[in-house]
Amino acid sequence: MDRSALVGVAEIADLFGVSRQVASNWRERHADFPAPAASLKSGPVWELPDILAWADEREMHVKAAKAEALGSGASTEAKCVVVSVVNMKGGVGKSTLTANIGWYCAYHGNLRVLMVDLDPQFNLSQYVLGNARYEKHLKQGMPTIVEILEQHTPGSTTEENVGTEAITVAQEWNDGSLIHVIPSKLELAWTLKNPHQKEHLVRDYIQDIKDSYDLVLIDCPPTESMLTAAAYMSSDYLVVPVRPEYLSTIGLPLLVRSLADYKKAYKNEPHPKLAGIIFNDADSSKPEHERSRKTVGKVAKKQGWDIFKGQLSHSDSYPAGARAGKPIFLTDYARERKKDELKVVAREFMERVGLSDGG
Repeated sequence: MDRSALVGVAEIADLFGVSRQVASNWRERHADFPAPAASLKSGPVWELPDILAWADEREMHVKAAKAEALGSGASTEAKCVVVSVVNMKGGVGKSTLTANIGWYCAYHGNLRVLMVDLDPQFNLSQYVLGNARYEKHLKQGMPTIVEILEQHTPGSTTEENVGTEAITVAQEWNDGSLIHVIPSKLELAWTLKNPHQKEHLVRDYIQDIKDSYDLVLIDCPPTESMLTAAAYMSSDYLVVPVRPEYLSTIGLPLLVRSLADYKKAYKNEPHPKLAGIIFNDADSSKPEHERSRKTVGKVAKKQGWDIFKGQLSHSDSYPAGARAGKPIFLTDYARERKKDELKVVAREFMERVGLSDGG
């Protein structure tokens, strides 16, 4: 590779395995991004050594395959990936993790992110939208995940073929990256009273709109139901947050059984891959947490599941961020160490599910 070459946005995108949109956005969001060496009619160009030095400081590494593609014009656009965050036990921080990873992927990864709240407790909806916007969505009579699941149900007042009105905007930036949400509401629990043959409706809805997104994150309920099957049927990957305490780790054997039952009942449907287990709200100084880690490790080894190298420790900035509708890295007074933990986990998440890390 010629390190003296001049590179444009397309070549930078190829070099790091990101879209042109992401590479363009680095200039806007990072004050230390190198100044262009020249501005041509086709756009600005940079000295390659300047770009590599900037990337080295941010711990971004050139991938060999992308280095070979430098200047080739090869497309780096990836298809949309659907990931469900699931555990058969509540209180493990599913909604918090979903919101913060989704925010990271949109804000730092420059991706188009759709979050789907599939939990009747609607914590994700309120976290990402904030209570005011969430209530506005409901008061305006806009559809939610409930209406998507009630399509074609005898006796339902839901109109046929719910459209994009179910999707509400949380954040959008002028580079094209965004966060959208399909909210939930308490009435989702009543949908479970008539669960027959509704599982495919979530998948079908996502299939219709997924070309508008790079990542779809589904926040799942903490109990086995039709909603769980709907999430599995919709997903390419599963991520499992585990709080390393006894009462939380018991959710893993239930998840093993849940997945086995799904594979048996839906033999002709694609089965999601398990991207890994994430230790959440962990404290290595507590003996109970260490014992729980070993228990989780045994289950994971038996099932052939990976455990994320990164983990998240307790921080009061997570609930503070939830109240403000912000991720931890935009929350006032959050400690840098806590922000860095999320950064490590989110980057690992992006790698594991096949998304390029935008740095």
